[in-house]
This record gives sequence, C-alpha cells and structure tokens, in this order.
Amino acid sequence: MDHETSSAGTPQVPLDVRTLVDDAVALAREWIEATESGQTPAERTTTGQLAALVADPAGLDLAVRFVDRVARPEDARVAARELATISSSEAASFLSTADRLLLGAGSRVARLAPQVVVPLARRRLRQLVGHLVIDAHDPALRDHLARSREQGFRLNLNLLGEAVLGEAEAASRADRTRALLEREDVDYVSVKVSSLVSQISTWDTEGTAQRVLERLRPLYRAACSRSPHAFVNLDMEEYRDLDLTLEVFTAMLSEPEFADLEAGIVLQAYLPDSVAALDRLAAFARERAAAGKAGIKVRLVKGANLSMERVEAEVHGWAQAPYPTKADVDANYVRLLERGLRPELAGALRLGVASHNLYDVALAHLLAARRGVEASLDVEMLQGMSPAQARAVRDVVGSVLLYTPVVAPEDFDVAVSYLIRRLEENAQSHNFVHAMFAGDGTEDGMADQEARFRASVVDMASVPAEPRRDGEPGEVGERFSNTLDSDPALPQVRAWAADCVTARPEPLRSRVLHDVAAVDAVVATAVSAAGPWAARPPAERAAVLRRAAQELEARRGALLTAMAAEGGKTVAEADPEVSEAIDFARYYADRAEELDAANGHLSTDGSRFTPARTTLVTPPWNFPVAIPIGGVLAALAAGSAVVIKPAPPVPGCTETAVAALHAAGVPEDAVQVVRTDEGEVGKALVTHRDVERVALTGGAETADLFLSWRSDRPEGAGVL
Repeated sequence: MDHETSSAGTPQVPLDVRTLVDDAVALAREWIEATESGQTPAERTTTGQLAALVADPAGLDLAVRFVDRVARPEDARVAARELATISSSEAASFLSTADRLLLGAGSRVARLAPQVVVPLARRRLRQLVGHLVIDAHDPALRDHLARSREQGFRLNLNLLGEAVLGEAEAASRADRTRALLEREDVDYVSVKVSSLVSQISTWDTEGTAQRVLERLRPLYRAACSRSPHAFVNLDMEEYRDLDLTLEVFTAMLSEPEFADLEAGIVLQAYLPDSVAALDRLAAFARERAAAGKAGIKVRLVKGANLSMERVEAEVHGWAQAPYPTKADVDANYVRLLERGLRPELAGALRLGVASHNLYDVALAHLLAARRGVEASLDVEMLQGMSPAQARAVRDVVGSVLLYTPVVAPEDFDVAVSYLIRRLEENAQSHNFVHAMFAGDGTEDGMADQEARFRASVVDMASVPAEPRRDGEPGEVGERFSNTLDSDPALPQVRAWAADCVTARPEPLRSRVLHDVAAVDAVVATAVSAAGPWAARPPAERAAVLRRAAQELEARRGALLTAMAAEGGKTVAEADPEVSEAIDFARYYADRAEELDAANGHLSTDGSRFTPARTTLVTPPWNFPVAIPIGGVLAALAAGSAVVIKPAPPVPGCTETAVAALHAAGVPEDAVQVVRTDEGEVGKALVTHRDVERVALTGGAETADLFLSWRSDRPEGAGVL
C-alpha cells in the first residue's frame, strides 16, 4: 500500500486505489447486469412501483401525504376525510391501475364507512412497503429471519419508534431491544442513543452520556451472555449526536466486563468531522487490540438526515454541518473506506461498507482483497431496497448484512419517518438506486453514476476534512438579521459554556432607592439626559445601538453567568436569550434610521414624532436579559432617556446588559439601573410626574394597578 504525497506535500490518492478503479467499474457492471437478470416477477413488480414513485416528481409528495395523513391519525374519520382529498390528486398517476381503482373506490365511500375503508387503506400501504419494514411479531419475524439465513444473509435489526418523550417510553424501547437480543435467532441489533433516554442535552454531553450508559449497559450484557456474543451497533442520527455517541461507545467498551465484546458504531460520510472521528476510533481500536481485547466495527454510511440538518442550520443561522455537495460526500466516503481498510487496522477495526452504490461496494471489496484484509470488511445493504442487487453482491463477496427495520403492525405509524427518509433519498436524481431503477435509461443513468464514482476517487485526497462549523461567534452585521446562537455540538463551545455557568457573577453596583427623595434625584438625572439624547439625529442613535449589539455579543459569556447564577437558567435557555437581545439592538437601530429617513414625520398630515422624555422599564424575572434590554433599546431608539428597575431576583442580568450599552456610547445618565422595594418607593417611581412612559411586561393585574396609580394624568396613563 502506497500513501503518496506530491512534491508540495499534498496528499495523493493511494496507488492501489487508483489502479483498482477500472476493475471496480467492471465488477459493478457485472452486478448491475446480474441484478437486472436476477429479479423475480414479484421483485420486478415491487421495483417497478418504487421506480415509478421516485421518478414521478409528485409521487413522493403523495406518498408522504398518505403516510402522514391517512396512516397516522388515530381517528378513522379524520383519516377518511384526508383519504378522499388525496385520492382526487392527479399525482396518483404513479400507482398501478389496480391501486388507482382501489384508491378511487375508497375515496368515494371513505366518509360513509371510515371504520372499514381506512383499515383497508392502511393494510394496502403495509403491503406496498412491507419489503422495507418487517413485522416485529412472530411468526412473521421468525420466518423472515430463518428465510434470510437460508439465503446467506445476516440481519441487523433496528426497532423503529418515534422520538422518545418520556422515561417510560425510553425504558420500554430498551426492554424491547433487549428482548430481541435474547432471541436465539437474533445476533445483531442497532440502537440509537436518542432512543435510550428521554432527557438528552447536547450542552451536557458528559451527564447525558452517563444516563445513556446506564440504559445501554444491560443491552451489552445481554449480548455478552450469548455464545457466541451477539452484536450491538450504535446508530448515528444528527450532527449534534456525534460526540455523544463516540463518548458512549468508547466509555462502554472501556469497562472491563466488555473486554471480549465486539461492538459497532456508525459514521456518516456526509460530515467532514467523520475523518477525525474515524482516526479516533482507529486509535481506540488499536489500543484495545494491543491489550488483548476484542476489536470494534465502524459502519460507514453516507448520511440519512440531510433535511433535518439543513433545518437546524437554518433555524440557528449556522453553517450546514454536512458537506454542501453530493460530490464531496462521495469523495469523503471513498476516503473513509480506504482509511478503514488499511492493513495495520486488521484484527482491531472491521469496516461495514453500507451502500447500494455498487461502484463503492466493488472498490471496497477489491481493495480489501488486494490488501489482504477481506475479514475486516462487511458489505451492508438495506432490507428490501433491492433484493436482486443484494444477491448479486452476496454471490461474489460471500455474505451481505441487511439493515432491517422491525415494527409491530399496531405501531406501524412509527415507521413513517424511516419510510419518508428512504423515499426522499431514492427520489434524488443523483442517487444510485434512482439511477438504476428510475433513471432516464439504464445506460445514461449508470454512465452518470460511473462518472461520479471516478470523480470521487480523484477527489478523495483533496475534499476538506475540517468541520464546517467552528463555534466562533458570528459577525454582528450592520443590518438586522438573526444572531447566531452558540453551537453545543462543538466541544470547545461546551467547554466555554461550562466555564460560564460555574464562574462567579460580577458584584451588584446599581443604586438602591430607599426613599422618595432618591427617586426624585434619579428621575431628575434622566430628564436632564433626555434632551441631549433626543437631540442626536436618529441615525447617530442607530449607530450607537449597532455598537451595542457588538458589545452585547462580546459579553455573551458574562450574561450567561449572570442568568445562571441569578435566574437558574440553563445554557440552552440563556444563550438564545442573549442572541435575542443582540437582535433587538440591530432591529431598533433599523427603526431609528427609518425615523431619520422620514425626517421625524409619522404620517402625511404633517404630524411629527416627539419622544417621551423619560421611560421607566419594569421587566419580569423569567426573561432577565432579552425583555429588559429590548425595552431599553426601543426607548433609546426613539430618543427617550431610560430608568430600568429590574425584577428583584435578577438585577445582575440587567446590569451586565446595560454595561454593554454604556460601553457602546450610550451616556450613563441616559440609562440608569435602579433597585427599589415593591412598596411605596416603587410606587413613587411608577407614578412620578416626570416619568412619561412605563414599559411593563407582566400580568394584567399589575398593568391595571399601574393604570390606576396614573389615572390622574390628562394625557393618559402612559403605560405600555
């Protein structure tokens, strides 16, 4: 094996990989031909239905709607109403003639007999996708396992289920998985860490890992009790689960009782971070092997949650964690399989190449043979996705492991997310299965796939391996846009947050008002500051608020410290609140500029805006940064001086935020933080004649009380 570098030190594609490309293409073509010729009539029908579905642009939408709106609702009448709507859609053209007739007939009588029609429709759905999801009950499961063994396949069972919302469901899921492991005809299961416990906090990876280990340990013990041992595989879901899953996996296998247990973990090639993760796992595996312990297995997939990753990135304003292009993913997949099949890892690390892309599978098989590590390679495919394809590969490589979702018929709706994910994947034009079964023609579709494969080998040495998210604070721009929250998926961000919540908050320094005379002095200071602040052009006030946004970002850690110490906020609660405060600063800066552009006019009748000289902000305790600072920033943008009386439990939060405003250039007299009791002194502040506006966030009873106190004002109470 030759790991070459260029004269400039740039990594190059290993020689043995480069020289196997043509052979891999030839082998893949043989498998493609064998797949086509080896299909049974029933498989041709099933494949044809899948091909028609993924080839029809409206087919996926219809399938998702049917599964989500007819299969899932508990009320048969609701499902019947939706069934009638879906059946009238022209998107039903991908269905067979028989199924279109059934759908049409069902739609006409669904509302008349929902208790009859809806169960029949759901049963037909299970028939159509039954090859992808297996009944978890005997005799169906027992017969399927026996039949698969006879055909030379091993099964990796994955008990499907919805998101775990409580400990009872988490415990039940673990118990049902353990029951599978205790069957004599089951020797391999997959489980997700997110299905084992209900309370998962990415911010608290260490604490979450301990809870997962307690729930997972009985499964490993069940695997150890078998002879030979059964196999437990940790699946990977989202990017935020990467560190947690790695931590759980390595911690569990480091416990002495599992020294002779081989277990597995999944890595997703669509994450650049998977390269470092594989290196970490390889080092761990070699340490175990050197100590005489069992090896580990890494199941390599391209990734199955891209839509979810895109949504999370969009919601938080983060960079998408997976690669931006399919070409990058393909190149990284080839890089990972090459790294996982190196001879120095033989006996320590076994690689599961999980793919229906026959070019990738062929390369892995040939590379393992050339390097003499055939025993270190498992070829894996999806249950029912293409049985003829799996048989063609099995006949050459010796055995294929099928990833097999299982679900009880009465819980079939929990298979929804898995089915949708599979359909979405295969509906993509660049997907190998789509090209093979639903492309514009086998030759054209496969020619594109071959070109993609050849390009992936060329690019494997140059595709980036650095994480796409670095945890650095986002640049606070001039115009309003949602501020980036801190990313708990990154270890350096979690370490920073841990330091924040354990740090000592700054000592309080705001003025405490003990009597009415002190109230008069504070309000007088505000009145004096109001004129100069209001006289500044709105654009100048806006510039100060934009600087305030930057200062608030710079104090994100101090604000987290204050919220944790005073308000008992978790980082998950506090960090987005800081982002909201920063958003307020830029939002109100934009509003001030709009006022400047209108030259102070609010309408076409010539009326002009005149700000209140002084505004009192009285915020709640439960949102101790965003709501208080939002009220202050709104008043400042309008040209008003501000006195803010924070809620008694959380004055330090307000002080820290206001310090950012002062650092940005807001005069200290224009924003004053004061503390008072809730009795006569507090009432004197609320009712002071020179406090023209009161910004209250609280209960209606408090608002009514303030209004009654200020009811003698001819211009109105001025309570907002």
